[in-house]
This record gives sequence, structure tokens and C-alpha cells, in this order.
Amino acid sequence: MFLGFYLGMPQKDFFDHCTELNKQQKITQGPGGSTNVEYRIVDEYDSEVSMRFFPTFIDEKIYEMPVLYSYVAWAPWNKHYWAESLLPKVLEKYKLTYGDDFELLNHPTQGKVYYKIDGKRRINLFVKDEQFVQAVFTDLKVEKRLKEEFEKSQSQEQNPSN
Repeated sequence: MFLGFYLGMPQKDFFDHCTELNKQQKITQGPGGSTNVEYRIVDEYDSEVSMRFFPTFIDEKIYEMPVLYSYVAWAPWNKHYWAESLLPKVLEKYKLTYGDDFELLNHPTQGKVYYKIDGKRRINLFVKDEQFVQAVFTDLKVEKRLKEEFEKSQSQEQNPSN
């Protein structure tokens, strides 16, 4: 995905890799004492950008990696640093990194969502709110299994004799 992290990465390896990147002063704990990792992107955008992430683990492996991007200089009164202006820049970087073939979906609640599916990985990219651009990397193989398990549990609840 980025910085050496990958879908399916074992949980222990994720934390060991974070420790190593922290020792190299590439990442820090995210602000507010919350459970996230922060990576500051200094020279790639028109102003410094904060990239915050923390994976969802299923079976002690990375299943999904939500990522939040925002300008460090973001302020409610400064529209230049709102997520709307950051999204096209992040999308451009993603196209360079992950391939040019992102599709646009007009989602009823999330608005414009740019997405790309390659192999077992889906990447969604959209404006979360005024401050944040959200990216989500998902392991589709695990998502399919979780959906099947959920549907099976739902049918068992409806038909308890099975």
C-alpha cells in the first residue's frame, strides 16, 4: 500500500514496522492520543500534508487500511486548505502510484468516490468532510468471506432449526 505496509500484513509485523519507522523519525503517533499513526508529507503537495492511518485487523492480519489526509495548515476559515482542494492532488498522486485507471462513482451519501480494483485490493478515495480526504484500502478476499459469514449467520438466525 505505502511505507512498506501491505494488505494481509500480520499484526505483529505492522507494529514492528511502525516501531522501526518511528525510530527513523518517519512516523509518529497521531495527535490527540488516538490510535493512529501520522506521517507528515512535506515536499509533495503545495503545503505540508498530514497522513493518518491505522488498520483494521481480521485474523490478526491487515484487512483494511483507512487513511486520512489533511493540510497541516487547515482552518475552517481558509478554504484553500479544505479537503475539496486536496482531493484532486491526492488522486493525482494515487494515479501515479497505483495506476491511472481510477473510476468515478457518485455515491448517494459520500458524494464523489474515486475507486480502483486490482486483484484482491480495492482503493476508495473521497472527501470525508471539510478537513479530511479519506482513502480506504480493502482486501476484497477477506471482505467477501466476512460477507458470506454474515449472510450465513443471518440465515441461521431466521431458521434456528438448521
